[in-house]
Amino acid sequence: MGIKILVVDNEQDVATALKVRLRTNGYDVILAFDSVQAYAVAHKERPDLIILETFIPGGGGFVVAKRLKGSATTRHIPIIFLTEISGCEKRAYLAGACSCLMKPYNPSVLLREMTRALGEDEKRPIAMPEQNTETSPLPS
Repeated sequence: MGIKILVVDNEQDVATALKVRLRTNGYDVILAFDSVQAYAVAHKERPDLIILETFIPGGGGFVVAKRLKGSATTRHIPIIFLTEISGCEKRAYLAGACSCLMKPYNPSVLLREMTRALGEDEKRPIAMPEQNTETSPLPS
């Protein structure tokens, strides 16, 4: 079994596109589309990493992150936020995230942040095209 990533985004087409990209890079991917699903799936599946949108129904990504970080079962799982909110880095960090990337995200930057969060070898091959966007990694 490979590295399991939980992608949480209320836009199913965005979640599915990210799932395809991550599978291309060798990750196992599971999807959730709202806060309730995200919390339940994280506890059931125990992913290695969570990629979490801030705007999701049922409480939002920040609430989900705080609840997951408050649970003994999921507190160790790194969370990367994908968001359309500029300047949310501090709020993401306070919710327990290790990184916060702006949409549209740069696929290579997302993979780099995932590698960092997972503690993987930095030489993992990248099979995604470049886009011109910036990242705002949070302090470790």
